[in-house]
Amino acid sequence: MARVFLKNVTKRFGKVVAVDHVTLEVRDKEFMVLLGPSGCGKTTTLRLIAGLEDPDEGEIWIGERLVNEIDPVERNVAMVFQSYALYPHMTVFQNIEFPLKMARVPKEERKRKVIEVARFLGIENLLNRYPKQLSGGQQQRVALARAIVREPEVFLLDEPLSNLDAKLRVKMRFELRKLLHEKLGITTIYVTHDQVEAMTMADRIAVMNEGKVMQVGTPIEVFEKPANMFVAGFIGVPPMNFMEGTLVEKENKLYLDIGEVSIEIPSVYKEPLSKYVGKSIVLGVRPQDIIVSTKPMEGYYKGRIVGYEPLGTETYIHFTVGRLTDYVAVVKGNIQLELGGIIYWTPRPDKLYFFDKNTGKAIT
Repeated sequence: MARVFLKNVTKRFGKVVAVDHVTLEVRDKEFMVLLGPSGCGKTTTLRLIAGLEDPDEGEIWIGERLVNEIDPVERNVAMVFQSYALYPHMTVFQNIEFPLKMARVPKEERKRKVIEVARFLGIENLLNRYPKQLSGGQQQRVALARAIVREPEVFLLDEPLSNLDAKLRVKMRFELRKLLHEKLGITTIYVTHDQVEAMTMADRIAVMNEGKVMQVGTPIEVFEKPANMFVAGFIGVPPMNFMEGTLVEKENKLYLDIGEVSIEIPSVYKEPLSKYVGKSIVLGVRPQDIIVSTKPMEGYYKGRIVGYEPLGTETYIHFTVGRLTDYVAVVKGNIQLELGGIIYWTPRPDKLYFFDKNTGKAIT
């Protein structure tokens, strides 16, 4: 198969910089997910690799070939679009066969390959149907079959599950990962805005924002060691709480003053935070790492409930701290709460994240 390497790649559309000096390596047989919000440059990056867009700067390598000047059909990559892009006037067989026909593969060999890949994907019984007669999941398998039959070196998938209902998405993300990674071992670059897809499917994730790669790492790395506030806030449900305050030192201990509350910082963080004493920094705490009590306890801080969301196995509690809003804590099970009521909360001392207020970069 093939390694994909982007070196300092930039793409502009007029004055808009869609991809901004991106350098990224996708290893041979790796399942890489490009994750980020709409408009962050994910799809444009995919189209640059496919050859559907030309870079304004930088180099794109597939295997040992610099492909900047190579036509899309010569790059030996297959792309599956969000819409599946099936030809409505063709049967499933004809849709899968189409790229082989364009490549002038002999008729008998085309038939053999189509049947082989259809059997592999469990759609052999659908070969005589038309796209309008298929469910969303079946259409997706046909689009995959059309890509697989070409025997590409690289798979490019652009939000392939976004048109499916929630239950089918869960099923298909497992099947996709198993098919492309475990069975075929094809280098795969997968675009999504859905962090659950990214976390469950990827070998590594490249988190993108405003045309730049913010961080590359395994799902656990980007979750547990976010490089900056954007990654920390984008990965995780509900999003991480950010508490901005002034770092002060009292009696050889550090505290973060956030308005009416002064949060004691465990001594383990003292060394990396020492140069920020007297300055504004940002404390990040995931909702799952906030411990909640309905009674006053030592080391806990007062909060006022402004909303709650019972979800069956857990409850999201929205609360304010003084005039600061809106923080979220997650507690297990369903609990009885009253809007406007008081809770007491404290962050887990080993689950604190600190960020430079000006740069957004992680301090610890």
